[in-house]
Amino acid sequence: MSWQTDISIITRVWINDLGMERVYSDSRLEQLIVVAAKYVKSEINLAYDYIIDLSNETITPDPSSAGVNDESFIAFTALKAACLLDYSTFRTKAANEGVRASLGSASLSVGGNLKGYEIILNQGPCALYNKLRMEHEVGNVLLLQAILGPFSGNQFDPDIQNSRERFNNRDGFYP
Repeated sequence: MSWQTDISIITRVWINDLGMERVYSDSRLEQLIVVAAKYVKSEINLAYDYIIDLSNETITPDPSSAGVNDESFIAFTALKAACLLDYSTFRTKAANEGVRASLGSASLSVGGNLKGYEIILNQGPCALYNKLRMEHEVGNVLLLQAILGPFSGNQFDPDIQNSRERFNNRDGFYP
């Protein structure tokens, strides 16, 4: 299947794992991509109804095939995979951040770069995934609906609309 090649390359770019000695094996990255695809399928309305089989690590239909070529799914899945990997790295770094050991006058203290990983989570693939997901959902006109009507709320009283002093902030009811 071509999705394994295409999404793996994009994900490796996002996680900066393109060197000759790769941190993550192809099979490990494919596992991560299938899990990310499962999340993408549940979070985003897509053009195709994908069948994601976690135990066999398959995505059907192949989003990279000539007949499907679902670039949105490919991009969202690669971003989600990078996001999941960043969260995993952050958890590992957080667990190791506070390592301190001392024996007599010898002392070992590991101060880390946890703040940098936090910035990556807040501004990296996770943030971009959430932003693009929202834009995709709002930009997809087929899914956008509005209910227009005179309904203003259960506690709306037009007689005291501009009278703040009569509003009881404690329980939210008008006296």
